[in-house]
Amino acid sequence: MSFSFEARTLLELGKELISTDEVALYELIKNAVDAGSPKVEIRVRSSLAYTDYREAVRRLRETREALSEVTSFIRGKMVVDDRDQCEACLSELDRITDREIYGEKLDAHYAVLNSIAIKDTGEGMSLDDLNDVYLRIGTRHRRRRNEEGATYLGDKGIGRLSAMRLGNLLTVLTSKEGESHWNVLNVNWGVFSHSDDMLVQDIEIAPKRGKRKTEPNDQGTAILIRNLNADWTLVRFKELLDGKIARFIDPFEAGLANRLLVARHNGKRVLIPSIPKALMKHAHASCRATFRFEDGDPVIDGRVDYREKQRATVIEARGSEVMTVSRTVRKRRAKRGHAAFEETPISRGDLAKLGGFDLEVYWYNRRIVDSIEGLTESKTATRAQIARWSGGPMLYRYGFRVLPFGDPDDDWISLDKMAFGSAGFKLNRQQIFGRIRIETPHLHLSEQTNREGLVQSEVSDALKRLVTWIINVEFRNFINQVDKEEKLQFRKEELENNQILRAERTLLKAVSDLRSMLDGSHEQELKEVMSTASALREEALGVLKRLEEVERQSTEDREKFVYLAGVGLMTEFVFHELERAVAHTMKVISEVGVTPAGVSTLKDQLQPLHKRVSAFDELTGEKRQTKSRFDLRELVREVLANHEREFERHNIDLVLDLPKADLTIRAVRGMVIQILENLVVNAAYWLKRQTEYEEGFMPQLTVAIDEDGPCMTVLDNGPGVPASRKERIFQPFVTTKPSGMGKGLGLFIARDMAEYHDWSLQTESKSGRVRPNRVNGFVLDMGKA
Repeated sequence: MSFSFEARTLLELGKELISTDEVALYELIKNAVDAGSPKVEIRVRSSLAYTDYREAVRRLRETREALSEVTSFIRGKMVVDDRDQCEACLSELDRITDREIYGEKLDAHYAVLNSIAIKDTGEGMSLDDLNDVYLRIGTRHRRRRNEEGATYLGDKGIGRLSAMRLGNLLTVLTSKEGESHWNVLNVNWGVFSHSDDMLVQDIEIAPKRGKRKTEPNDQGTAILIRNLNADWTLVRFKELLDGKIARFIDPFEAGLANRLLVARHNGKRVLIPSIPKALMKHAHASCRATFRFEDGDPVIDGRVDYREKQRATVIEARGSEVMTVSRTVRKRRAKRGHAAFEETPISRGDLAKLGGFDLEVYWYNRRIVDSIEGLTESKTATRAQIARWSGGPMLYRYGFRVLPFGDPDDDWISLDKMAFGSAGFKLNRQQIFGRIRIETPHLHLSEQTNREGLVQSEVSDALKRLVTWIINVEFRNFINQVDKEEKLQFRKEELENNQILRAERTLLKAVSDLRSMLDGSHEQELKEVMSTASALREEALGVLKRLEEVERQSTEDREKFVYLAGVGLMTEFVFHELERAVAHTMKVISEVGVTPAGVSTLKDQLQPLHKRVSAFDELTGEKRQTKSRFDLRELVREVLANHEREFERHNIDLVLDLPKADLTIRAVRGMVIQILENLVVNAAYWLKRQTEYEEGFMPQLTVAIDEDGPCMTVLDNGPGVPASRKERIFQPFVTTKPSGMGKGLGLFIARDMAEYHDWSLQTESKSGRVRPNRVNGFVLDMGKA
């Protein structure tokens, strides 16, 4: 005996898998496209709305209202699209005196007067196809062909349940090229709900041969759905086409939906809108990016254009950088208030299955929108246009949308979480619209049967993480950076126009006027001018003094922030290493049991960590801002000694090029430790990633001191930094590490501490030493240290 299910279960299955009328209509459109039809015709006939029909039935069955009054109610609600059929309905109802017969005839007329027809000229179906494919729910007919390289939009075998969602009566008229007759299938879905005890296989549904074709070469399928389950008035049909249906077929391609779909309501053509080019053109900022494989390496490149501020930057990541961004990062148990994270890398093979994608996103600052010439006449109208398409980036495969990405309830890349968790709410889903286009086959990136997204896999996770990095890190951070710089500029301009400078300009003009007029006969006027000048000078000096006090306070606050952030980063590094050491020891014990050697290994690993913790004394308390004289060579050796075991574990070859004699400098020792620690930790991290990415890679880290500068250089042969980003990486919160693994503050803090000493921290001047168009080293020029 095998599994079976009751007939009504099929209806419940359809409700779960096809959740809305919009999705049902979309599935029927996709079926037509998959059949190879260049156009799809949708004809909606609505002479009597469903709610009006149900109200007439209620009056008939639940009240004693005269039948003539019920007919009068129907006549008032009816939209006459076919005068003969509408009049025939009303005339017949007028003649009936029996309430039961009246109800039966009303049901029959409602089924005729309201329908949805979807017609295509695709390959069509034979009688065998109707029997073996169409009537078989969940068939793998198209899935097998997709696995062989086809590009069908749907391959789950459930699209036919869409007709069930829309109405109770279904007629399929179809034929293949060369067949002599049309093939017909009639289904009454009401039978399934009324047959309480029948199994689905007990309900006989059989396709049959229909009329002879006038042209044997005619092909295609016409699906007629009657006895509709919802209102399909002109207003609602337009709402569907203007809303979700407009998003289903790539709306960024002007006119694409109308070239494919011919939609009519009661015979009148209804057009489907596209996103206006003017709306995209006037966006305050935009981001375009492409992911692809180039010479075997994964590559992301693109551009962020902040049109409103006339600023732009490039997006560039390659090789191990892309592999790192696509990693999964999960929180583990916390220690002493610090969250620990675990990274799970993706294989290059899984990333290659994604193949590639291109992305474009448009952002509007809704607070400063204005009317758009040729599109809107007011701010309110512009906001309405933005709201019409906003919701986050939508995902398209072969030009058709993958649901539900970009829907109002789907924050698939955490845009709102990131926006509302920071000041300004920038890049929340109400502010942006966009698309991501993929051509990844269903074999590697499959859609869930209930249309609730992609089936979770390494490939789908990688897509989400790459898109998240591009939008939430590269796009958002650049907008924030530009706005921050503008605020600083505004403050500078405000200072230049404040009372002090106005007073100074008044003073200079008065003195100039006095000198031009001085002839010895205006002594009283001269005294008045000088008195005014003296008063203005005193006011200016007083305000300048107050400004200097504020400036000193701000500097102290900034230094406090930098120190604490630096100590925080080093603390996280040490906690991470401590947890790694303990986890390693636990693994050894679980494999071979408790042994002296296992415990000894833990002690050996803890020894350099104790040294690094003791270095915090240099970063806290009174010492943190006190300059002293010390040997730079010895400091470098101490810092690198704390990383010896890490270098050994990952086979990092350390090359030291230090002066033979002592090199004494005067500086804040703790700051120099932090600068070097940040550079070394950063280099080690990317050397590890490159080792995972490049087979046979031999990681190397070089630390050199040139005593003539003095100058310290930290070089590595990892993935490096794109030359186009060599300044941007020093800005706060800029990182290509996965979320949770890097705050983007290390290099910012290191440079800030260098500038505290009037030193400079830069990338190496020339690119290409290790990899084309990339820099792989940092230079700390200590000048007169």
